[in-house]
Amino acid sequence: MIRPVVARHGLAFLVSIVACVVSMEAASAEPPAKFESTPGQFFTITEPITNETISRIRAATRNLVDKNAADAKGKSPILIFQFLPGETAPGGSDFGASYDLASVISKELGGAKLTVAYVPQPLKGFAVLPAVACTELVMGSNATLGPITPENQSFDPAYRDPVRFLAVRKTREPDLLLGMLDRDADLRLVRSTDRSLHYVLAENLQEFRKTSDVAEERPAWEDGRRGVLTAERAREEGFCKRVAETPAEVAQIYQISGQSSIDDPTLGQVVRPVWIKIEGSVEESKVSYLGRRIEQARRERANLLFFQIDSPGGLVASADALADMIAGITDMKTVAYVDERATGVAALIPLACRDIVFKQRGRMGDVRQIITGRGRVEALTDGQIASLSKKAGFLAAKMGHPEAVAQAMVDPEVEVVEVHDQETGASRLLLRDEAEANPGRFQNIQTRKEAGRQLTLTGDDAAALGVGQVVRNEEELKALYGLQGQQIRVEGPGWVDSLVTVLTDPYVSWLLLFVGLFMLVIELKLPGIGLPAITSALAFMLFFWSHYLSGTADQLEIILFLLGLVSLALELFVFPGFGVFGMAGIVLMLSSIVMASHSFSWPTQEYEYREMGYTLFQVTIALLGVTAGAVVLARYFPAIPIFNRLILKPEPWTVVESDPTAKPSMDGYDSLAFLIGESGRTTSPLRPTGKARFGNMLIDVTADNFFVETDCLVEVVDVQGSRVIVKKMG
Repeated sequence: MIRPVVARHGLAFLVSIVACVVSMEAASAEPPAKFESTPGQFFTITEPITNETISRIRAATRNLVDKNAADAKGKSPILIFQFLPGETAPGGSDFGASYDLASVISKELGGAKLTVAYVPQPLKGFAVLPAVACTELVMGSNATLGPITPENQSFDPAYRDPVRFLAVRKTREPDLLLGMLDRDADLRLVRSTDRSLHYVLAENLQEFRKTSDVAEERPAWEDGRRGVLTAERAREEGFCKRVAETPAEVAQIYQISGQSSIDDPTLGQVVRPVWIKIEGSVEESKVSYLGRRIEQARRERANLLFFQIDSPGGLVASADALADMIAGITDMKTVAYVDERATGVAALIPLACRDIVFKQRGRMGDVRQIITGRGRVEALTDGQIASLSKKAGFLAAKMGHPEAVAQAMVDPEVEVVEVHDQETGASRLLLRDEAEANPGRFQNIQTRKEAGRQLTLTGDDAAALGVGQVVRNEEELKALYGLQGQQIRVEGPGWVDSLVTVLTDPYVSWLLLFVGLFMLVIELKLPGIGLPAITSALAFMLFFWSHYLSGTADQLEIILFLLGLVSLALELFVFPGFGVFGMAGIVLMLSSIVMASHSFSWPTQEYEYREMGYTLFQVTIALLGVTAGAVVLARYFPAIPIFNRLILKPEPWTVVESDPTAKPSMDGYDSLAFLIGESGRTTSPLRPTGKARFGNMLIDVTADNFFVETDCLVEVVDVQGSRVIVKKMG
């Protein structure tokens, strides 16, 4: 009678075990929860504080509060004001403007959940007033507050009542702020019997003793720094809530998104958006293209830039330059819209933007290879992986994105974990090594990306990891920024950009070089025609113009090329004879062409050495082609019906019957071989080609020593078809 009961209990136990296992597997199969953050925004206030500063802060904060109040979730935002002393006038803010800003922060921001002052550097002068007007204060470890009265000004008693009123409103110690306002005041640090600390002016100490029992009393200021409150002391005494070194740390403390640590220029302003497309391989031409588009947007006073990205990657240097250019934009809000893909080194571009938004099928990451300018795909070296991982982490940290996720997109060997930060109470994504190095602070470690796997983010992954948001189409993207239904001008590559792309193609560049050099040789062979010189100049102009706009050529390359032309001109017209100037000119011209073909001055990486080799091969083939063309030209050019008119034919001899030594008429002669040994006089400089007269005949001749002056005696030494070769006599 007992066994069936035991069996039933055993069966129930097994069922419960199986159900537990199934539930655990189901839980592990669930996608990671989406990172939720408190709405908030940083506002940078740089000295000197002016009325313009007050207007900007009032409009921006009111706009953010109203926008969050209208949101479906209706959460009140945290407003964090970062106070910077400025480079030109630290401590030089006016009392009136500073106090007005303090009043705005303390009285007009009732819709905010919290106001926080972040002081990363020493802050002194009247700018301290709006900082202490915030509800909470966070300071950098080396930061200080005060004195409030600037060092070059004397204390004004008229400021006592406004400062006291501000302190009472924000429930701070009035005597502390008054002691910071008047450096000469006798401020005492008093510890009462209940072990609480108070700042009391000596003149108010007797009144304080009536309500509190004093256990200890000493001067408030230490080391002669009167009116100065250090971060360490402010933290110990509860005046400062936390110590943080970067805005990202402050964002973690208050659990707001990292992107919010970047100023938003659209808050409180009419949004003026510009849409810029970045498509195809990332190469040098993209850098100059994007630079022109950004400058155009800046001239149009735009304050919101959408970068629509669809790129498989490209060159490391070009992607790095693009990322630095975008990350350096402070007067416009930058949004990366990952349309199809931002893979390879193109993943650096979204990381450099303030916001990242994915289209549902968009992908980002998988930084395993580079695409060279000739379309070759090459795997990254270990050194490139280490460098790019560091760069991705730097960009992510600067723009408020998860640094560990950015590094995992480049380095497959890193492991990303989610931890609970005991200091801030927030969940964070870290590298496993970083989390395990501080076990007391980071707990509940859970793996989010294993080592040995390249990280490629989809839209859902990005939302879950706190990297970005997901939309279905462009209209949803515009609605995300309050631009639904609005037409936004799309800036894509124009005809100039398309022409630059065509002209910088390796094969087209080779053709331009060949035409430029070949036509230059023709001009030297046939002086006075002009058409070859114009064609050569046009070819070289297109070559350097296209490479200048693509970013590989700069003023240096153009100057070197012009110096080379000047050296050749000196060799031909001033110092005849092939010598120092001629060789220097050729070297300068060829060097400028090679330098203009790359973004690097000297190769340092494997693929750069290959690119340099391709360019040298390209230039060598062009020179060989020019040499072969010159030989063919010398032999067949005079026989071509169209071009033979460009060469002057010898004038026929005028026969004088009384002169028995007269030369016969040229009619019927196919060769000028009979001129060998004849002497004549040059009628133009021979460089090495020119004209000379032999009796009544004026014919084209070529000097055998490259240059002969005008009006010199010359002798015919050889005739090759229609080419008459002469040497200078005497």
